Amino acid sequence: MYDAVKLGQNFLVNISILEKIIECSELTKDDCVIEVGTGLGSLTERLAQISGEVLTYEIDPILYQRTSKKLSYYSNIKFFNQDFLEVDLLQTLTPFSKYSFKIVANIPYNVSTAILYKIVQTSIPWKMLVLMVQKEFGQKIIASPGEKKRVPLSVIFQMRFQVQQRFEISRGSFRPMPRVESMVLQCLPRSGSLNIESINRIVDLAQYLFKQKRKKISNILKPIIDPAILNATGFPIIKRPEDLTHLEWLKLMEILSKTKE
Repeated sequence: MYDAVKLGQNFLVNISILEKIIECSELTKDDCVIEVGTGLGSLTERLAQISGEVLTYEIDPILYQRTSKKLSYYSNIKFFNQDFLEVDLLQTLTPFSKYSFKIVANIPYNVSTAILYKIVQTSIPWKMLVLMVQKEFGQKIIASPGEKKRVPLSVIFQMRFQVQQRFEISRGSFRPMPRVESMVLQCLPRSGSLNIESINRIVDLAQYLFKQKRKKISNILKPIIDPAILNATGFPIIKRPEDLTHLEWLKLMEILSKTKE
């Protein structure tokens, strides 16, 4: 088995789990699927058999060569030996605009946060995401307001997507066997979701506030806005960043935008 641990890659070898992922993805020939981390190509091949097009990214040149050669008879797979984080998705996906766009991927653990930020901050009209992630990381993504596991990415990801944990995956389903359990998240776009400019502003705001996540909002923002002014708007200034709801983040963004005008 090719050793790609240094790249955060653990290859799924449990076929029944692979089929559950395919089932969650609800693929048709009208879908163009993006896969992050081609690996040994097991998932890639199943995606190609069901969807219209597959664009799969593999940063490791040896894996790229092996898998692209092994699956070369699939005309609807486009292999890229590139770092997904450096890809211009808008430019890449323009020739496939007749399709609906989905991401189905076993996300490399060591770059999970960066990949999800890229997905959520790109103005692609994603139809669905099916993401296999480390269990602890996934629990952060689905954490509700008030939960200690909530992080900035929880906030922004849930603003753009309705995120649901579909099932957990044991360590033994992978080779090499990781030290942690995994889970699969299914993410559907929210109706009337924010534009990218608003998403980026909330990303900046959330990252700023969560640097002092144990403090109340009034204390964190005191250098920026008088707590009395913030309180007069009806905003719950005694809450901490992890406690804020979707609507409260939007309201806070609006309040702070007005103070800059």
